[in-house]
Amino acid sequence: MSYSIPSDEEVQDAIRYVMRRNKGINSLNKLKELVTSELQNKNPNFTVGFERLRKIAVTAPFIKTDIYARRSEKKDSLRGKCPVCGNKLEKRKNETIFGGSVTLGYKCQKCPYWTTLKRRIPTRYSFEYKQEEKEDEDKTSKRDNNRKKQ
Repeated sequence: MSYSIPSDEEVQDAIRYVMRRNKGINSLNKLKELVTSELQNKNPNFTVGFERLRKIAVTAPFIKTDIYARRSEKKDSLRGKCPVCGNKLEKRKNETIFGGSVTLGYKCQKCPYWTTLKRRIPTRYSFEYKQEEKEDEDKTSKRDNNRKKQ
């Protein structure tokens, strides 16, 4: 069975279309199913994997992502890389009263993932569509024009 890989823009457009129709999707499996069917409307050979879809969806500006996680008992090293999107993790530090600093945990710079020293392991994702800036600006300008007319 042959397959084709869509570009990131095509995947993002499919995600945008699916999210506008559904407003909220509470699992990555459901999002993959809907996005894949939307992509296959354009080309029946298109497919997208879970990891790639997750990375595109989590960093998309028009999606609010909630990450549900379980705690690990081990203090595993993350090696400075986010397990959700693969970007750099930033150390969250606190100053002590003696002038030193203590690492409290880590926060991703691009997605909402965070963890303490006892690592949080992502288990479920929830995606919610949020209005894009262009639409908000259009609504604001229309509202302003209506006020001027009155």
